[in-house]
Amino acid sequence: MKAADLQEQNQIGWLLNLVAKFSPKELESQNLKQIGEEYMKKIQQNPQLQSGSVFSYDAQKHEFSEKLFYIYPNILICQLDKIYTHLILSNCTIQKELIQYKEAKTYGFIISNNIGNTFLFFSQFIQYRNWYKLMKQYCKLNDFFGKYKLTDRMLPGVYQCYKKSNNVQFTVQIYKMEDFDLCPEIEEIVHNEIQLLRSVKHQNLLQLRRVYEDESYLFILFEHFKGESLYNMIQKNPLNEVQIASIIYQILQTLKFLDKHQFYHGNLNPLNIIINQNNQLLQIFLINLSFKQYKINDKLDWILNRQIEGFIAPEFFIGFPPNITSDLYSLGVLQYFMAFPKQLPSEKYFESFEIDSNKIKKLLEIKISQEKVVQISSLEQQIEKNVSLSGLDLLVKLLEQNPRQRIQISDSMKHHWFVNIKSKIKQQNDVKKKKVILPSLKTIIELRSQSELDLKIQSQQSNIRRQSRLATNLGEDFDLVPDEGHPLQQIAELDFCQLLRGSTQSRKIQL
Repeated sequence: MKAADLQEQNQIGWLLNLVAKFSPKELESQNLKQIGEEYMKKIQQNPQLQSGSVFSYDAQKHEFSEKLFYIYPNILICQLDKIYTHLILSNCTIQKELIQYKEAKTYGFIISNNIGNTFLFFSQFIQYRNWYKLMKQYCKLNDFFGKYKLTDRMLPGVYQCYKKSNNVQFTVQIYKMEDFDLCPEIEEIVHNEIQLLRSVKHQNLLQLRRVYEDESYLFILFEHFKGESLYNMIQKNPLNEVQIASIIYQILQTLKFLDKHQFYHGNLNPLNIIINQNNQLLQIFLINLSFKQYKINDKLDWILNRQIEGFIAPEFFIGFPPNITSDLYSLGVLQYFMAFPKQLPSEKYFESFEIDSNKIKKLLEIKISQEKVVQISSLEQQIEKNVSLSGLDLLVKLLEQNPRQRIQISDSMKHHWFVNIKSKIKQQNDVKKKKVILPSLKTIIELRSQSELDLKIQSQQSNIRRQSRLATNLGEDFDLVPDEGHPLQQIAELDFCQLLRGSTQSRKIQL
């Protein structure tokens, strides 16, 4: 280390200990918690974003001294000898600080939560700037309305907004702090969702940018997206089987991802599935995750405050906590309402619906026995066309009452319904490729004119220059018939999200 740098560091330590800017209570209330070696090894499996020696308050020595800190996604780690302490950043606010005495000064910030504070100060401004830029991606900020302006309401509690300084658009979800006071479990669930979105990225989860908080509201700022709930989409325009399969498969992919990271959704229903209108394909986003770490003797009443009762797995009512298996039951209910849209109640009565198990059983029997459609009602005739036997088979397995016998994620994703859907679309594409394209009337007239011109050209072979000019003009008179390729022709390489390009286009044509 250079002598100048060492002198500057000594000056920073001297300055922090000299200037009594913070009260003893603020300094002594430490929020870093010790962790074991095994947990630290798990953290170290993630990318390390930043590391370095930082001045922080030592409660044992009652002074500021240098410590080694690391930043991992959403986690701050402090190492002192072989002891590690940590702090979950998404639970904290961050406040910039400048300590100055005569010519000496240092920049830093305070990271606070409901337990206490962590003070970080830096010997160099560049180091401070880099750390703050990284930390504010995870910590809660303040003054949302000073930086952003709300525009359109997209969903209940979800708004479009733009940043005042550069007009960049975002989407924000807003919670009232008073709702957290009425139900503390909801506050825990929301903060769990923030931690999840801070820690992992997935194409079907919203990309979180910032979190703001004031005395009245919590603001979760996302990348800009424009969409509507799956519920509204079903109400306007029932989906065909290919589209239903795409949505179910995307949700299964997301549940598999959550399960891999030891999370679950806990709140699957059509109101919490957003169709991304910025994407030409039928891409979905899952919102309002309700993950909560279950502890023995925990009350489960909070689930009823968060989830629609008809989507709650039956095992919950006999004391089983929600998990990824109960998510699969909710997914089955979701598939039921996409397949049977006439059964979907208005949002006002959404809490009091029941699945018609007899309808599923009856339709399944008809499919198996291959009886004629005329034996069921006119409403069911329309439904029957949109529900295949393999689709019903997956539906029944997802709605299995016994969680131990319910189909699992891996088996669901390999279910023959998805294989059959892909095969069906591929066959349709093959038929389109073989379809003979008859010439239009315009093309026939042009071809006939071309033949007449060819005769004239042959009779005037002596004038080579004119012949060349005529030949050039003839080429300009042709209208080429385009090759009608299909957007799904590479079906074997496509995922289910891509399958919807053709299906959505055909649905628009029928309207």
